[in-house]
Amino acid sequence: MSRGVYDEPPESDGVFDDDIGDAPDPEGPSPEDLERFGDEFRTCPSCGSDVYDQAELCHVCGHAFEEPAGKPPVWILIVLAIALLAMLGLFLF
Repeated sequence: MSRGVYDEPPESDGVFDDDIGDAPDPEGPSPEDLERFGDEFRTCPSCGSDVYDQAELCHVCGHAFEEPAGKPPVWILIVLAIALLAMLGLFLF
């Protein structure tokens, strides 16, 4: 008796068997990940663990890292300069 294509379920390759969703990994990064992604870390201010410098959340406590404030966009500086010149022009003339 021959078997059809859909007679047996396919064997799992194990890729998605351990999917835990969006929760932080309680075990942290694996040694393979550390080797692959390098050793660029920062210290979590909440729990003191080493966290990848590009991580948005600490994998141990879930602390959210904020991006440091950068320079304002150029268009804001231009608008402020024009407004300042307009006010200065109104007061002088």
